[in-house]
Amino acid sequence: TNVRVELVSSGDAVAMTNAAILTVGNPVADVIFGFDENLLGSVLRSDLLQQYRPERLENVDPAFVIDESGMATPIDHGNVCVNFDRGAFLASGTPIPSTFEELVDPSVKNDFVVEDPSTSTPGLAFMLATIAKFGGGDDATDGAAWLNYWKQLKANGLSVVDSWETAYYANFSGGSGKGDRPLVVSYASSPPAEVSDTSLPVDQSPTGVVTQTCYRQTEFAGILRGASQPQAAAAFIEFMLGGSFQADVPGQMYVYPVVTSTPLPDTFAKYTAPVDAPLALPYSDVAANRERWISQWSALFR
Repeated sequence: TNVRVELVSSGDAVAMTNAAILTVGNPVADVIFGFDENLLGSVLRSDLLQQYRPERLENVDPAFVIDESGMATPIDHGNVCVNFDRGAFLASGTPIPSTFEELVDPSVKNDFVVEDPSTSTPGLAFMLATIAKFGGGDDATDGAAWLNYWKQLKANGLSVVDSWETAYYANFSGGSGKGDRPLVVSYASSPPAEVSDTSLPVDQSPTGVVTQTCYRQTEFAGILRGASQPQAAAAFIEFMLGGSFQADVPGQMYVYPVVTSTPLPDTFAKYTAPVDAPLALPYSDVAANRERWISQWSALFR
């Protein structure tokens, strides 16, 4: 593209999106990337983006084209799920949880770390997964069914941190070996990142996924309204939907490309847990209720 790209870091995706909204119309960057469908309502309501429909959008699976207005372009997708450190559970002899309910069992007390849903998209996705699972999304009281589940998690020693990076690399025992918690909210496609020996059987990989906890996620990019380089921004988004970038998505980001004809690396295909029926809430429900749900959650954890 002959475009020189400078990255502007702004924390996890929720924090990034909130920061971008504060500078709407006078952005510090030209392109924003990483917000998901759970933030899309806020992005569109705030008039954060300018319209752009990439030519290469025709190569994207239509299932990921959630925004018909042409503001937000899908780039990658995956499933947010609880991951476990296989070695830690083998060493302790504790059964690996396989359901939401087993995550509040006393046998895994002080074992679980999650991301704050007010700052992190994986954290937000996990909160939404509990609403989809337990219900009560229309209940604005502190007795909502999903919130009662979080009360059980809190009583069982749940740790809440600000970002995926902190949760996975500092707190999770399977992410770097430095943490002391063998359960973390991450992605169904995270386990390949921990495999150094590709001859290893899938059931012996260092980390695995609690597939019943998975929640569907698509990540988007868009041109910020008021961008100083809109043509370069458009070229960059076209590049993100191109073959080289999409082919690099699994190996660099450990999520799936939205151009589904893109071949996957052998290790990615082998060690990524299949998720047949991920949890999901209607986009319109999330757009209408996300802020209230986060307020309810925050009242419990602040």
